[in-house]
Amino acid sequence: MPHKTLADIPAAQIDQYDTHQKHAFIEALNHAFDEYEGDEGKAYAVAHSAAKQAGRKEAREKD
Repeated sequence: MPHKTLADIPAAQIDQYDTHQKHAFIEALNHAFDEYEGDEGKAYAVAHSAAKQAGRKEAREKD
């Protein structure tokens, strides 16, 4: 299930994120998928958390 591009991920999973967050999402998703031995539920949970954190960091830098 590793995803090479953002196009490989269902839009419903990433449409709420900006570009920076989407890249954090895919990187975390692939890493978590390997880490949790193919558990997609855990991998997506980790990826969403990473994307949200990436957005918060970007917002702090704008202030």
